Amino acid sequence: MSPSYVSTTTTSTITTASPQTLEIDAIDDAASYVPVISSLSSVYSASALPAQEGRWASLVACFKQFYPAEDLTFIARSPGRVNLIGEHIDYSLFDVLPMAITQDVLIAVHVGDTDGKLVLNNTDPHFPSRTFNVADLKDIEIDATVHEWSNYFLAGVKGAFSLLPSAEIPSMHCVIDGRIPTGAGLSSSSAFVCASLLAIATAVKAAASPSSTTFANAVTKSDLVQSAIVSERHVGVNSGGMDQSASVFGVPGHALRVQFYPQLKASPVAFQSDDFAFVIANTLVVADKHVTGPIHYNLRVVETTVAAEILAKQCGLGPLPIRDGFGGTLRGVVEAFKARGVDMTGVMDKVKQVFSKQEGYTLAETAELLGQSELEITKKYMTRFPVRFERFQFRARALHVLDEARRVEKFCELLAHAPADRSGDDAEEKYLQDLASIMTASHKSCRALFDCSCEELDELVGLAVANGAYGSRLTGAGWGGATVSLVRKDKANDFVQCLKEEYYSKRYPGISEDKMNDAICITEPGLGSAVVVGNYSA
Repeated sequence: MSPSYVSTTTTSTITTASPQTLEIDAIDDAASYVPVISSLSSVYSASALPAQEGRWASLVACFKQFYPAEDLTFIARSPGRVNLIGEHIDYSLFDVLPMAITQDVLIAVHVGDTDGKLVLNNTDPHFPSRTFNVADLKDIEIDATVHEWSNYFLAGVKGAFSLLPSAEIPSMHCVIDGRIPTGAGLSSSSAFVCASLLAIATAVKAAASPSSTTFANAVTKSDLVQSAIVSERHVGVNSGGMDQSASVFGVPGHALRVQFYPQLKASPVAFQSDDFAFVIANTLVVADKHVTGPIHYNLRVVETTVAAEILAKQCGLGPLPIRDGFGGTLRGVVEAFKARGVDMTGVMDKVKQVFSKQEGYTLAETAELLGQSELEITKKYMTRFPVRFERFQFRARALHVLDEARRVEKFCELLAHAPADRSGDDAEEKYLQDLASIMTASHKSCRALFDCSCEELDELVGLAVANGAYGSRLTGAGWGGATVSLVRKDKANDFVQCLKEEYYSKRYPGISEDKMNDAICITEPGLGSAVVVGNYSA
């Protein structure tokens, strides 16, 4: 049945935050600038380097084909991410635990022409060349309802004007190469926007100092993250900030605990054991939240936000801190209850009491709970990003968010303590089982309460566990995309082969080995955003 309520918008509108907005104003290592690097061995692990050297050489050759008379000034890169635990809770301001991955977006840039043009080419011929007048960029409009590849770069342009209001964007001739599967839940769009914003900020620096070849201190990591979060909303996604934080702040060998309350903060979390690995497996079901956002991603943002506002009103908590001028958050609800001596279990009980109708709530019923008119609710929550629905599922969405927040806490606690800290001969095995049980519970909650899984994700999770994974779960927004599985490192290659045979070969007969290799990989936590100058090899 088609959703019975539809809100529409033609272009995304970025609303200025109100005075109550919770400011995101500090990150660990906040003064740190995005690094400028001269060797690929500083970007990629030893195991990934051979393939990456060939890829970068191809990008440089492609750049020369597009712009034979021009020198390559620099290459900006930002990686995708895999979220280990903490799904759909970043926009409620709860902690998450992603890590940057090897797959990334590269933007090769020539700066210095005076033709006044921004030229975008892509190594993938499916994406046609685009040219813009630099003089027109400040006032350019992005139609979030049109799925156009260059919009992601233009979103970075919007962020650059916000970040550097007095700067002039120079002529830029670019070639983009992205190796993050789109719609796989690995944040390809966020990596593209981060790389674009970084490329523009670096180009501004290069144009201001044409004799320099270092481009150091073009933009801080903190500024890049904050600008990219807002920038991506120009393409119609109300991002919470996890994706951008992981892409920019990635640390080799570490996951990142990204905190959003009381301020944005990214803290590296080291893995205390070398005996396990994470395997990403793409279902090959494209989950493009820019296309399906009105019934999936954006709707979940609205449901969790409105649920928080209703809880605050019905429980007498008073006004909640506002996230980015949009509405209160479930984190705000938890903190308000905590001040009254109510723990997380008590908050979950309140959710069940307030939202007793498990079938959900119509817009009219929602208006009654909030004490507002339907028009007021629509204007406040459903015009900035379009949504379509029959009933809001406040109870299920809030319960998932609150319990998932507890799972992140437990997962981080386990990672902080090595198996050697435990007694008994089976300490390592028990350690992996405990981590895996949290991942399994997360997937069950995503499927049953947040309704963001799908048949293919559930199949891959089941096959993963049946073939030796300790635990497995969807990662990213869901509704397609990828899974992440916890396996023993010495069993990882056999595990990958089993999934190739039992999932990819059966579900996609005739699929090539190259396609399967692109779809499934053993992940390594990698470096975040960087600018590479001068030497595009090891």
